Amino acid sequence: MFNPTLYFARDQKILEMCAEKRVLHLGCVGFVESAPEQRIALARDSLHFKLTQCCDVTGVDYSRNEIDFFRKNNVFDNVVQGNVENLEELSFECGQFEVIVVGDIIEHLSNPGLMLNGLRGILNEDTKVIVTTPSAFGLPNLMRFLLNRYREGNDHVLSFSAFTLTHLFRRHGYILSTFHTCYHVASSKERSLLFIVGKVILKLFPKWGGTLFCVFKLDPQRR
Repeated sequence: MFNPTLYFARDQKILEMCAEKRVLHLGCVGFVESAPEQRIALARDSLHFKLTQCCDVTGVDYSRNEIDFFRKNNVFDNVVQGNVENLEELSFECGQFEVIVVGDIIEHLSNPGLMLNGLRGILNEDTKVIVTTPSAFGLPNLMRFLLNRYREGNDHVLSFSAFTLTHLFRRHGYILSTFHTCYHVASSKERSLLFIVGKVILKLFPKWGGTLFCVFKLDPQRR
């Protein structure tokens, strides 16, 4: 069950799965650990901007100032301000979205189960929930830890393995349908020789990939 066969670029795979679909993107502003002005400057490099080009996407984020700036400056007009742990307040309709993207935010949440409960009122049996999060057993972080170079994200409060993430979703009425690992290409540093060599190795042994890529669906027996 937890033996992934693929290791790929995160954004590219998400864009492929979301193309021409109705998508809900949670925590869409991204770059959580950056200052507000940096988050604004990086908006056109974000996954949400890329999704806006290929599908009918609605974003949710708590960052009111950034959202207001995006609207005033015609960056995004498809983001609503809200708390992903209280989705009931946003009044989305059941079946409104074909794909939910939960990209590298679950490790930031104090109560991820509240988000999963809120999503249950939006999903139908065909909706895919794409979840990415750093892997507690990922080789890149294990190597950094062994070399005393490991740094946890300043805003991270949780850490997941494939086991604990699946158990969390199962507890809230979901089943795992796809499990792989992935990587981000976000800077020239990540295109270094070390990154290239590491990518070759992890494509051969994807269970050691640094980021989990899971797709969940509602458990029909608990709908």
